[in-house]
Amino acid sequence: MQTFFNEDQLLELDFKRSNEVLRACVHCGFCTATCPTYQVLGDELDSPRGRIYLIKDMLENNRVPDQKTVTHIDRCLSCLACMSTCPSGVHYMHLVDHARAYIEDKYKRPLFERLLRWALVKILPYPTRFRLALLGAKIARPIARFLPDPRLRAMIAMAPKQVPPVSRNDDPQSFAPSIARKKRVVLMTGCAQRALNTDINDATIR
Repeated sequence: MQTFFNEDQLLELDFKRSNEVLRACVHCGFCTATCPTYQVLGDELDSPRGRIYLIKDMLENNRVPDQKTVTHIDRCLSCLACMSTCPSGVHYMHLVDHARAYIEDKYKRPLFERLLRWALVKILPYPTRFRLALLGAKIARPIARFLPDPRLRAMIAMAPKQVPPVSRNDDPQSFAPSIARKKRVVLMTGCAQRALNTDINDATIR
């Protein structure tokens, strides 16, 4: 892909790397076959190839991101399935990370969206708060269809109907092996599993 970054832009490391990534793309479209958002929505702009065009236009022109660009980039799940099928080795992860950092620096999100993102940051990494939020979702389920924002309705619909029990393995601790010890390992318990499905970590420890 031909690019048109100016010399000043290419002095910045992120822009220099993004330029290299963009120039590796040959528009073949192999990435669309494994992109979940493209498979569901069928919109070229919700595929890696489409997002690459949006990111290229935004970064080259050093313009303030518009709602359309932000929406399509926000929909990327960062699963990176596209990278596994790209014959040209396009490092899409760097490109979308650069785009997101650029958006957060240049784009002012609507107030409700900023509040929602702030709430997620304050809730998800903390199991106790997460469980309280799940309890709130359970209580709100009967009135969810009356909520004005579709994202709130979707989050309530995805929440489990029963709040999972607290795991006795939540706190940092060591476990002795049931067989002869070979290696010492560390289990990253994650923020979601400790609240959404404690059985996974418990089974892993066993």
